[in-house]
Amino acid sequence: MVESGAPRWGVVATIDEPAALVAAFVAHHLAVGAEEINVFLDRPNPEAEALLAGVEGVRLRHSGDDGWARGWKAKRPDRHQARQKYNATRALAETGMDWLVHCDADEFVHPRRPFAADLATAGEGKAWIKLEVEERCFLRRKPKSLFEGAFRSPWKGFEEEGEAVYGKRARYLTRGLAGHIAGKSCTRAGQGYTVGVHYPLPDWDESRSLLPYRPSYNARLRHFDGMTPLHYILKMLRRASREERGKPTSYGGSRSAQFEDAAKLAADPEALEKLWWKVQGLRPAEAKALEARDLLTRTDTGVEAVVAARFGDRVDLSPAAFDRALVRHEAALIEKARELWGFSALSLMRK
Repeated sequence: MVESGAPRWGVVATIDEPAALVAAFVAHHLAVGAEEINVFLDRPNPEAEALLAGVEGVRLRHSGDDGWARGWKAKRPDRHQARQKYNATRALAETGMDWLVHCDADEFVHPRRPFAADLATAGEGKAWIKLEVEERCFLRRKPKSLFEGAFRSPWKGFEEEGEAVYGKRARYLTRGLAGHIAGKSCTRAGQGYTVGVHYPLPDWDESRSLLPYRPSYNARLRHFDGMTPLHYILKMLRRASREERGKPTSYGGSRSAQFEDAAKLAADPEALEKLWWKVQGLRPAEAKALEARDLLTRTDTGVEAVVAARFGDRVDLSPAAFDRALVRHEAALIEKARELWGFSALSLMRK
C-alpha cells in the first residue's frame, strides 16, 4: 500500500527479452510499490503483449512508436543504449509519477522497506537517487528456477584480495562483479532531465553526471546478468559480434574478457558451460569467503510467488521453458553466431 502523500514512483525499461522475464519484471515491481511500469518493447513480442494486456499500472509501448520525434533526424538509433536513453527520457517527460527508476528487464529494485519512504527524505536539492547494484550468482550448476541463487555486492578490496578467492577467474570480474558496477538511477520527474543508461543528465547533449544525488539508504538493484547459461552466453556473443563504424563496441577489460572468450569457445558447448560457471558460479569456499566479508546475501527473491499470484500458470519460470522461448526469440542471433563461430544453442539449453 502507498501511504497518502508519499512520493509516487515507477520504473521504465526498454525490453527485448522472452515474455516470462517481462512478466516477472512487471509483477515484481508492482509488488514492491511501483505505481507505473513503463515497458518499451524494442521489437514486436506478441506473447509479452498478451500477458501484459489489462494489467493495471502498465504502460506498454514500442520503441519508436512516436516516430523518434525527439531524436536526431527522427531516426531509430543504432545503439541500444541510445534507444534506452530516448525511451527513458520520453517516459520521464510523460509520467504522472514523482520519481522514475530506469533499469533493464533483468534488474529488479529490491527495497528493504517501502521505497517511497526513501524518496520522501531525498530533499528538494537532489535530482536523483542512486541504486547500488547487487549481482545474482549461482550456488549450483543446475538451478530449478530462473531466480535461484545468491547476491554478491561490489567489493572495494577486490583488486588486492580477489585473486586469492577466485584465482584466475578474477580476470572476469571488476570489484567482484561480472556485470556493471555503476548502479542505476531513480530520477525526479518534472524537471526536464534526460535519462542516461546509469544516471540522469541536465540535457540531451551532456554526457557527464553533473546533477546532485545521494545513494538509496534502503534499496538495491538486483542484477540477474543472464537468467540461464544460454542466456548469458548469447549476451556475450551478441557483444562479440556487434560492430559500430567498423570497430568493436568498447567495454571494460573484465567484460571484454568474457565476450572475447565466449567467441573463442563458441563451437565448444562444454567449454561455454565452464565459462559461464567461471564467471557466475560460486564454489562453497568462495561463498564462505564472501560471507566473511559481508559481501554475499542468500535470500528468496520472492519473484516466483508474485508472478504466480498475478499470472498464474500463464508464466513458466523454469529454466527449460525460458531457454525454449529464448531460442525462438533469438533465432537470428543464434544463426549469426553459428555462421561466425559454429555455435549451437542445443547443448546449452536446460531440459
